[in-house]
Amino acid sequence: MRERLPDALGQLFEGAVEPDALFTALMPALGEVLPCDRCFLYLREPTTGLGMITHCWARDRRAAEWLGADWLEGPNAPPDPLMTIALRTPVAVFVEDIETVGSDVVDRAYERVIFQHRALVHAPIYFNTALIGIVECSVFETPRVWSEGDRQLIAALQAKLTAPTQAYLKQQPRFQD
Repeated sequence: MRERLPDALGQLFEGAVEPDALFTALMPALGEVLPCDRCFLYLREPTTGLGMITHCWARDRRAAEWLGADWLEGPNAPPDPLMTIALRTPVAVFVEDIETVGSDVVDRAYERVIFQHRALVHAPIYFNTALIGIVECSVFETPRVWSEGDRQLIAALQAKLTAPTQAYLKQQPRFQD
């Protein structure tokens, strides 16, 4: 298991960096290191279930359309197998091709229409037993085999994101009761 992030990402966490600045710099850096077409950070207040995309980068510059997007949770929410998995376990899900993975992992129509990607990483960020965020990295046009190095990078990133995610949630009025 990789114990540290590649320098291009690890340097972003050094020093007393404000979470907002960290996340803003992290999304494009992560997109270049993996590489992928889009990276976003979905943050969530676990007691209220309120969550939204707070930071996004897209290679094709369409990131702005994703900022502020939110998802419903609870009985009125559309079924999203990836969110269901994320609420149960902190283990990242690596989807090489939404067209071939099982329906217990993705809702193909939902992923095609809403997210418009072909391959993705869905990496929950947990504090204790609560889901507080998700990093999602996507490839749009083609399937993608995620390497062991990619998996180790994501695991290291998930661990590094817990503290700044908690700090961000405490700083932002939109996540308060």
